[in-house]
Amino acid sequence: MSDAFFEPLTGLDAWFLYAERHEAPLHIGATYIFEGIPQIEGGRGALGLARTIEERLHLVPRYRQKVMWLPGNLGSPAWVDDPDFDLSYHVRRAALPSPGDEATLRDYTARVFARPLDLNKPLWEMTVVEGLSGGRVAVVNKVHHAMVDGISTVDLATLLLDAEPTPASFGKPKRWRPRRAPSRGELMRAAVSGLAPADALKQITKLRPRQVVDSVMRSPWSGGLRLALTYLRPGEPLFFNRPIGPHRRVQSVAVPLQHLKNIKNAFGGTVNDAVLAIIGEAMWRWLDDRGEVVPQKLRVFAPVSVRDESQRYRLGNMVSAMVVEIPLGAMTPKQRIRRVTSATGDLKRSRQAVAAGTLTHLANWAPSTLQALAARVVTTQPQFTRQSVVNLVATNVPGPQMPFYTGGAQLLEFWPLVAIYHSLGLNLAIVSYNGSVHFGMLADRDLVPDLDDFAKHLKQSAADFERAAGSKRPSGSAGRRTRGARGGRTPRAGKQPPQKAVDLGVDDQAVVAAPDGDRGNVGADTAAEVHDVV
Repeated sequence: MSDAFFEPLTGLDAWFLYAERHEAPLHIGATYIFEGIPQIEGGRGALGLARTIEERLHLVPRYRQKVMWLPGNLGSPAWVDDPDFDLSYHVRRAALPSPGDEATLRDYTARVFARPLDLNKPLWEMTVVEGLSGGRVAVVNKVHHAMVDGISTVDLATLLLDAEPTPASFGKPKRWRPRRAPSRGELMRAAVSGLAPADALKQITKLRPRQVVDSVMRSPWSGGLRLALTYLRPGEPLFFNRPIGPHRRVQSVAVPLQHLKNIKNAFGGTVNDAVLAIIGEAMWRWLDDRGEVVPQKLRVFAPVSVRDESQRYRLGNMVSAMVVEIPLGAMTPKQRIRRVTSATGDLKRSRQAVAAGTLTHLANWAPSTLQALAARVVTTQPQFTRQSVVNLVATNVPGPQMPFYTGGAQLLEFWPLVAIYHSLGLNLAIVSYNGSVHFGMLADRDLVPDLDDFAKHLKQSAADFERAAGSKRPSGSAGRRTRGARGGRTPRAGKQPPQKAVDLGVDDQAVVAAPDGDRGNVGADTAAEVHDVV
């Protein structure tokens, strides 16, 4: 088997494949909007994206690979070269009907994201969309979560985008030749040989039960076990926490990064605290307007990256996660942010992301058959699909604070999107780019018919918080607002503010790499703080 190429999926990557269902495809991605006219003479713009990808595809070989499965999931699936790779299958063209407005583009994006990827081909697609108003061109991109996590996706985009209007040159690639894939028998033998070493198993069997318990409780695994109990504790379901269907809605909101900095400067905390507070405010307003019973807290599953610089361009999932609670209920911007800020310090000190990382490593030790069975149970049994452990997912991805281009055409904005899943009928993705923070929303079409209303509340809440922050600026400061300006709503009778909040996320890598808090302090206006935003 020396001449055969394959790369086994990690336990976490494989889980995203096992857990996928027709009504719950597990791909992530975004819709990118470019200017229509390139800024350089002869630039191909976004319409020439297929040519750009063809020139650079050798930089990301995973995009020419597919998954090879074993019968009965008796071993981990593996990445192998696709001998039938056809770039035209993965890079497609479409055109919007008149008037080509953003509402039409959102509907088209929703239909694209509702369709599962073909699991027998390389797990990605890009669609170049013409007909957008103003001559702009959109690119709808989706890639299976088994291939990349959000952090890697951004780094991957830098291989397809340029920091200058003039495209970077990577030289003429060599002709691609697929490497031989192993037979199923060869892959099975490799899976068996990769099991836990015999010496390690002997050491484990020598331990007494009490020794095992004591060792685990004194190690970081104890945090993981406590966190597992947090994950399993039922939450209070919202109206969109019901089994989802196969159809989708898409919305997006862009907020100036400087506005979020103004908010944190006025009320304390970090930019990320401001983001959390705005999400809580918008969710409360939306639920209140719908006449829903508003719980005290919004439970959020927040993936965070544990990818360091040495793993920057490595594909695959290198993520941990936190279950966090955002305060709901009526309160002023100052009150809401202070409650969030108070709780974020507790969360950073708790090292919850490290504990969650310990849990995700368990997947690498679980047999493939067991993983597949567990995924099927969790995704099909009513006690799991109808019980809301969390209310939504909010995934954070850092982006560049500078303009990017493709073929000389500038990327103007984009809508980041993360998959919804079973009883999670609405999820958020938050990405910063070129001075703005972009909120992308993907929802079940039938469970959330008024997604536009939530987007409006999110945008208005951000504006109200910034207005309230303006009234707090010292006399004579730039952009000073009228002192009487007020953000947020007046607390309504009979509505009591919650007593505790927990942060959505801190600097992802700092949580893991700097548990003592030095690098985790991202309150200053620095690049680290921008990372903290997303």
